[in-house]
Amino acid sequence: MSYRLILYSFGNILILLSLIMWVPLAFTLIDGRDTFAFFAAIIMTAIAGLILRSFKTESKLGRREGVVIVGIGWMFLVAFGALPLYFSGAVPTYTDAYFEIMAGFTTSGATVIADVEELGYGILFWRSLTPWLGGMGIILLSLAVFSIMGVGGGASLFQAEVPSLTHEKILPRIKDTAFVLWLIYTCITLVEIVALWLAGMPIFDSVIHALGSMGTGGLSSKNLGIAAYDNLAVEIIIMVFMFISGLNFTLYFRIYQRRNLSALFKDAEVKGFLFIIAIAAVLITASLYFTLKLPLGQALRYAVFQAVSLCSTTCYATTDYAAWPAFAQAVLFILMFIGGCTGSAGGALKVGRIITLFKYMAKQIMRVAHPRLMIQAKLGDTPITDMVVHKVLAYFFIYILLFVIGGLILVGTGMDLTSGFSAAAAAIGNVGNGLGQVGPLANYSMLHPLAKWTMIFLMLTGRLEIMTILVMFYPGFWKK
Repeated sequence: MSYRLILYSFGNILILLSLIMWVPLAFTLIDGRDTFAFFAAIIMTAIAGLILRSFKTESKLGRREGVVIVGIGWMFLVAFGALPLYFSGAVPTYTDAYFEIMAGFTTSGATVIADVEELGYGILFWRSLTPWLGGMGIILLSLAVFSIMGVGGGASLFQAEVPSLTHEKILPRIKDTAFVLWLIYTCITLVEIVALWLAGMPIFDSVIHALGSMGTGGLSSKNLGIAAYDNLAVEIIIMVFMFISGLNFTLYFRIYQRRNLSALFKDAEVKGFLFIIAIAAVLITASLYFTLKLPLGQALRYAVFQAVSLCSTTCYATTDYAAWPAFAQAVLFILMFIGGCTGSAGGALKVGRIITLFKYMAKQIMRVAHPRLMIQAKLGDTPITDMVVHKVLAYFFIYILLFVIGGLILVGTGMDLTSGFSAAAAAIGNVGNGLGQVGPLANYSMLHPLAKWTMIFLMLTGRLEIMTILVMFYPGFWKK
């Protein structure tokens, strides 16, 4: 393993981060707050990046180096990305700053800040920009930007970070794929900013919420979130773009190539995503209508928005769903595990894996009924091989195991059962808010430091699809 190349790559990532932090620094000029905090963070990040870049080597980037650069690279990003929050005093401890920015870069959107409306423009923009960067992948962005610096082996970085079952390349060269994905992502975000502004949201708030919904981070500039606006047009726009962010982004390139929507309508995972949201919305609507006696229109409005929000793992809220009937909360809890499509900005298990598990279950039932029958399960037109099934089963088992262990630790630090396990599900699924004490109107500031670091580990592991992090705990991984 080439450690010099790994350190050199960390340096590239930190230099890119220092350049990106000039954008929120510009926003501090609006109100004159936190300028020094960002300037100091930029200087420290740039110096660290330049020092690490001095380890340049002629070695080529391999698969193991790619895993380390992505896994530990995210920790470096968060460590330096947390500096503006810590220096500005927006949070009381560095642990809180690290938690906040880890929640940002992993698109979880969990927060330890009780009153976001007291924050300066620079901090507000920075904490919303981090999930937008993390949604498509900061390492993927650095791959596109720094490919001109001669660091080969981009496929290793791409496969280590892009959350997909197939790691599909839409163009022959990885750096071109990264560039196209980021271009599509940016253009869709700009469209949402304009749409929200036209719907009556202030321009700064439009930027914040567009970054939050496209990155599936769900961060807001208001304490009440989307509920503060009570604007149906705003809710519909955000709901549409949350849905868009929950789909595989390579589909949008296919749509652009073919100039039609056939790629979208034919995709089995998209159909499954729609079906899950529709079923969840119907069940929640029925619960709110019959139990809380809400008007049907209002119940439907709450249900559809929250189903899309939780399934895309954005977790914006238009009402306090922690006060909903137990049945409706149970549906939302299940959605925390399902998540968006593979290749999307969303987290959790992903719809493709859920469909694969159900197909495998059906196949096993049919084999018991008809032992001699040859059965080939498919995801759309693609056959599901035994290798894919084995990977999905292993991933599912490890995911649930981490959720259970994380939930036990959180409960052990003093959280109640509902709050602890829903927080663990929200963390590993990169959802953000949970239920009970950590519902949509609450925050994580009251957590014990051990609970916060447990959630930090779960958020990072969930965002990088588990194996990228866990493989580094295997001693043999580091041996020649």
